[in-house]
Amino acid sequence: MIAPIGIVEAYPLARFIESLIEGIESRYKVQNKSYHRRAHRVPVYLMDLHQLVRDRSNEAIIVFEPEGKYIGDVEEELAELVLKSRRRVSLLFGSRTGIPTGIYRYADLVVDIAPGITLSTEYAAAAGLIALATTIYNKYRLINNEGNNSSSR
Repeated sequence: MIAPIGIVEAYPLARFIESLIEGIESRYKVQNKSYHRRAHRVPVYLMDLHQLVRDRSNEAIIVFEPEGKYIGDVEEELAELVLKSRRRVSLLFGSRTGIPTGIYRYADLVVDIAPGITLSTEYAAAAGLIALATTIYNKYRLINNEGNNSSSR
């Protein structure tokens, strides 16, 4: 989902979208050759950020921005939010000017994954997904270990 804020210059946006689609096509070809299952192209949508947040207000929204709480301090809350969510979880990563602070009030959680470091957009999304996956994995592992320990007593 590409979710610009307000007015956006058309030519840079077009180049960005073309590059994104080129990357998706490249990855799709690699997956078709490499995977033993059917590959799928990732759909790309364009929607104003404020409309996106409004439309997803009944779903979990997590904002990744430096103004948020350090991920190490909210691991439990983050894992619970994702694991217990019965609906889609939207992850918002800012670029250029970041996510407007007004959006924060609609977020279930605002998280900082690298205190004191400004990550470029392409790294922020990957780093955020890795941090989220690690947090969920750790929580899932703890739940499974507790279940295994209690059953062996």
